[in-house]
Amino acid sequence: MIHTLAPLAAAPAAPNAGGAALSDVLTATGIASVYFACTGWILVRERIQGKRTALGRVLDAFGAKIGLPGWAAAPFVITPPFLLLAGFGVYWDVPLHMQKGRDDGAFANPSHYPIFLALMALLNIAMLIMALAKDPLPRHTLRLAPGWKVPFSSVVIFLAGFIGVLGFPLDDVWHRIFGQDVTEWGPTHVLMIGGAITAPWSMPLLLAEAKQIGAPLMTGRGGRWVMGLALALCIVPFAFLMEFDLGVPQFPASTQGLIFSFVLGFTCVATRLWFGKGGALFVSALWVGAHLFLVGVVAVLPHVLTIQFLTSVPFAVLVELVALAFAVDRDAARRLPFAVVAGVLGGSLGYYLEWVWSKDHMPLPQPFNAHALPFLLVVSTVAGLGGGLLGVWKVRRLENVADVEVTAYGAAVPAATFRWFGLAGFATFVALMAVCAPPMKGDVHTATVHLSDVSTGATNCTAYEVQCLATVTLHIDGKDPVPDATWFYALSWQGYPGTDAFEKVSDIPTDPDAHVPGLVRARMLPTGEPGTYRSEHPLPLYGQWKSLIRIHEGTNDMMSWALYMPDDPAITSDRGREVRVLDGDSIASQYEPHLLQRERKDSIPEGLYAAGNYVVMSLWILVLLGFGYSYNAAAGTGRRKASAYEKVSA
Repeated sequence: MIHTLAPLAAAPAAPNAGGAALSDVLTATGIASVYFACTGWILVRERIQGKRTALGRVLDAFGAKIGLPGWAAAPFVITPPFLLLAGFGVYWDVPLHMQKGRDDGAFANPSHYPIFLALMALLNIAMLIMALAKDPLPRHTLRLAPGWKVPFSSVVIFLAGFIGVLGFPLDDVWHRIFGQDVTEWGPTHVLMIGGAITAPWSMPLLLAEAKQIGAPLMTGRGGRWVMGLALALCIVPFAFLMEFDLGVPQFPASTQGLIFSFVLGFTCVATRLWFGKGGALFVSALWVGAHLFLVGVVAVLPHVLTIQFLTSVPFAVLVELVALAFAVDRDAARRLPFAVVAGVLGGSLGYYLEWVWSKDHMPLPQPFNAHALPFLLVVSTVAGLGGGLLGVWKVRRLENVADVEVTAYGAAVPAATFRWFGLAGFATFVALMAVCAPPMKGDVHTATVHLSDVSTGATNCTAYEVQCLATVTLHIDGKDPVPDATWFYALSWQGYPGTDAFEKVSDIPTDPDAHVPGLVRARMLPTGEPGTYRSEHPLPLYGQWKSLIRIHEGTNDMMSWALYMPDDPAITSDRGREVRVLDGDSIASQYEPHLLQRERKDSIPEGLYAAGNYVVMSLWILVLLGFGYSYNAAAGTGRRKASAYEKVSA
């Protein structure tokens, strides 16, 4: 049953649920104009007028000092700090959405500035490489114009920066057509975040190209460590685990193990093969260090939720043990079985040990129900296998580029070895995501709600004169689905902004574990009566809070019982109307994305929404395939015919 009770005091104005304001568009355009004006001037001077710029001379001198060509020195030094800047922005932005809801405008949220500045920087770094790329160049290059060839590492970082920057205008278009989406995995958000987190893929290729032309930095033991660091940096796609790390996942549980095992699979395998003993531990150290950095920089911000994270240590240790068992350093013929066994073992036993860790060190809704563990481990294992295949392909391409000779049974390994394993690993990941990631509508369960310990007169909600905080008891009619569910818990979120008009921050209910305003998570504990569960602590049922009880069944079924949702005038569809459940009401579970993504417009046909998703995701897949093409072409193993210049150079 739904009740509508108008508050005595006016609620704060709801933020816009559509596209960005003109002022935000002008701000973004102004920032982009400054970037492109500077880069464009350098392009004109260096490539069209043939004159050296001050920046070009500085980078040449700096490159000479560190042992890299000038065109490689810039991204090698500049890219990592901008990746940290982007990470800071993203790990600030997503918790704000969980605690406060949608933004008043594209740049009303200060966390958007570091993200936008970093993505623009990555795109312009790629253009600088292209502007400054002059002899000596690698054997295999991309010809942009007569007399203008660029290394393929610049193509990789350009694609990453381009897709990330493209995500900003597409995000505004998406909001105007379909309504706002505050999920991390919203289609256009995947473009923006994905562009930043895949930019490090350019670094190993850039260093391999530099090694090919004799860069002093890449020789000897120092070069091994530098390349090991570049390969380990490729773990930053862990950012797509952020919603699980923050305790508000909006996609099925299997995607956690899928992303975790795939990312660690390809990164640990590739780094171990190139670096040798300890390479996988190098990756794990960077994984932990990067997470601790993100915890530290966000923790200094007032009232912002910080992450808890999986360790990566079991996976890395297992990869090292498998490498020792196969003696992979002595014979390249053992690389493929090593990659397969390491990926499978890391994705199964490694992820299982992370599940054990999650019992005490990860936020609700973890640990996931043990009944769901077999399926979660199957998905994680297959993902680890796909990651291992991609890793062995990647390191072989880098060896081809860097002219590193490897042997199998005493004979040189052909350049095209493992050519299709990269595509097989990538296809495995795409297929798993297509099957596991989309939330699905599950069985509808009816339940009766009882409220106890009701607070109606507390200072923080007298303006509403209705129940404000209450312990919620849910009695599920019929067969109880909870014992077989993947997760089952109560969530109240986005309660921070609407309360500002009525109370102090110190009065806002907080999560007992997170200690930040605007978010409350509670276990639903069995009462001893069949099908009856009670919230571990009271839930907020007033103001701008959104309170629901979440249940995740099977592989993808995600449903919720809505307890309270405020009226949202900016949402014109029925999704924006108030939902208020009172003591004794009977309610039915609903398809969860309709509750978590209230801003999505009901008037848009599902077919058009699905088409929009396919278009955006297709753009992303094309970019990733472009990465693969660049690695193959740089190695001379692609289908592209070498130019006469390249044949002579070879």
